[in-house]
Formats: sequence, structure tokens, C-alpha cells
Amino acid sequence: MQRLLRFWCRLFQDLVLPSSLLLYCWLIKACYILLRLRMANLLPMRNIMPHMKNWSCIITVQEKQQITSSMGTPTRKQKFVFYDSEGSRVEGIIFNDDIPRMSQILQVYKKYRISNAEVRPIPSKFQTSELTVQWVISSRTVIDEIADDDEVMPVKFCYSKFTDLVQYMDDKTRSVDVLGVVISALGRKIVIKNSRQSDVQKSVLLNEESQPVLLSLWDSFRANEGQEIVSKLHSYPVIIARRIKVNNYNGVALGTWFDSAILVDPPVQEARELKNWALRNTKLIKEIVEKKDYIKYNPQLSLKSDQKTTWICNVTSSQKTIWVKAQFSFEHIIQKYWYMSCKNCCRATAADYQIEFTCNSCKERHPIVPRC
Repeated sequence: MQRLLRFWCRLFQDLVLPSSLLLYCWLIKACYILLRLRMANLLPMRNIMPHMKNWSCIITVQEKQQITSSMGTPTRKQKFVFYDSEGSRVEGIIFNDDIPRMSQILQVYKKYRISNAEVRPIPSKFQTSELTVQWVISSRTVIDEIADDDEVMPVKFCYSKFTDLVQYMDDKTRSVDVLGVVISALGRKIVIKNSRQSDVQKSVLLNEESQPVLLSLWDSFRANEGQEIVSKLHSYPVIIARRIKVNNYNGVALGTWFDSAILVDPPVQEARELKNWALRNTKLIKEIVEKKDYIKYNPQLSLKSDQKTTWICNVTSSQKTIWVKAQFSFEHIIQKYWYMSCKNCCRATAADYQIEFTCNSCKERHPIVPRC
């Protein structure tokens, strides 16, 4: 484009032309000058400072998070993570009415030229990662998609091993990044969480050590990334789950929360190597799925190497996870060790065994089943 404009400008300068063509020549030359000025303002991400004006930067969308609402206010927002060819990263954010206008323009793993977004520092209390600068994307922001020849993202992730997850269990102040291949997806369920109805679907992640762990995709994650994962199950999709919480559910389990991000089949070298490993070990994976080892308690993941046991008399109500070495007995052996529940959401009901009814919690019609 630049070479073509330069050629025409030089040609018109050397010719004797009528006034209309001269005007056309000057218009083309003006376009060339504007293009040069635009290119002159093309900066690497690290040089774009808060409150800077008149800049452009070529970025790739690394993450596109879910739309969330601020607590106590009507503000809605959607966060992104952008990176450039140097591997620098910055947080992008869209607010309120600009979300439906601008969110669809920015797609994960695609490359864009962004110009003149509002640049501002992120207050320390709102920093949830190593990112300290934020670009506010609005309907006035100039965004142009450009061709991307890069096959692998130049950014590096730090993954937690599955065997190290137990140290983060039930710690609300910390989250983890994990890499795994999805080998199965369990049925969708409607549950009551924090006094409201939530939609959840569990996926089974596997690493190269053949250790399975359950990942719960909640609400919008199930509707978006969850649907994409299910559609790709036949090809063993690899995901990078970022800022995931570690829960105590029959041992170690993972779950999304508002600040999480799920990258499905990302163009990352480690993800491609894991997918190749999965395709070479389809027989092993099918055996794990058939045995359903992922729903059993796994001491290799749930026990710390230096785990200490606690006397029952020393257990406090503030401890979420404790280990005791004990014997147990039943004082009254004639009792019921099960309750009747909805097959879908597992909520208790007074309906009789195998009677089909409409659940008051999930509003779906299912037969009654006993649950331990």
C-alpha cells in the first residue's frame, strides 16, 4: 500500500496535468502522509503509558473473560488480556452499553490494530494478576483486524501440577492455572448456590501423568466455553484454565469463578504437545473414562506429602480441611443411610421411590432416586 502511494505521488509530480488531476494527485499524497503519520504512531505495548494520546499498537487477544457486574453498583464490564509481538501484556476492559457494540469485534487469538483507547493504571485493590495497566475500549476506539501469520502465541504460562493442587484447596485468596486435555463431560445440573440457582457442568481434565481431575464450569462458562468443549470432545480439546479455584469435592476438584478464563485449544506449544500425547494414547484415555476413576477419591492428589493428622479434640470450626486418624462405629445401626432426591439436582424430596415428579428446585421433571 505504501509503495503504491509513493509511486503515484512521484508520477504525478513529474507530469503536467489538468487541475482536476492535480487535485486528485494532492488527495492521494495527503492519504499517503496520513498513513505515514499513523504508522509513525505505531508503538510497542511497553511504550504506551497511562493518559497517552495519539497512539496505535498491534495486539493479539489472549483472553476474553465473561461479562460480570460490580458488587453494589449497576456497572457491567468485560475484561480481556492483550499481548504484542514482544510478549508484553495489558488488560483491556469494556463497560456497560459498549459491551454489545465492541465485544463481538474482539475475538480470542485474533490480531488487531488498536488506536487511541483510554490508557489508565489499574488501582492496586483491583489488580487480580500481574497486569498493572488497563485499556478502556469504547465505541470511539479504533479497532482494525489484521492478518495473523503467527502460529504460536509468544506468551508463557506458569501451570500448577495436579499433584500440587492440594496446597491451594479452599483458599479463597489464591487461584491456579492448569493445563489439561478434556476427556469427558458429565451431565449439566441445576443447583442452588449462594441462595440462587446456578447452572454447572463438570469436565474431566487429564494430564500426561494420567491423573484425572474434575473441573466445574459454572453459568456463563458452561454456556460459552463449555459448549465449545463438548462440541470438540471427539478430538480431545486441550484447555488452559486460568485463575481457577481449588475446591474440596471428594478430594481435589477445580471450579471457575468470576475472574477465571478458559482458553480452548490455544495456539501454545505446550497445548499442542499435550494434544499429540492424547491422540497417541486414546486407548489409555478410553479406559480411564470407562472406569470413571475421576469420581473416586484419589489420595495421590488429595494428600500432601507432609500432611499431619489432628486430634479430634483439637479440631476447630474455622478449619475447612483436616485429617484425622480414627476408628468409627455406629451407635444405632438401624437407621437410614440415604435420602430420596431429585435425579437432576439432588435436592431432597418427600416423594416416593421411582415416582416421577416436577422438582421444586430445578423445575425439571425426573424420577426420584435414593442418594447416599
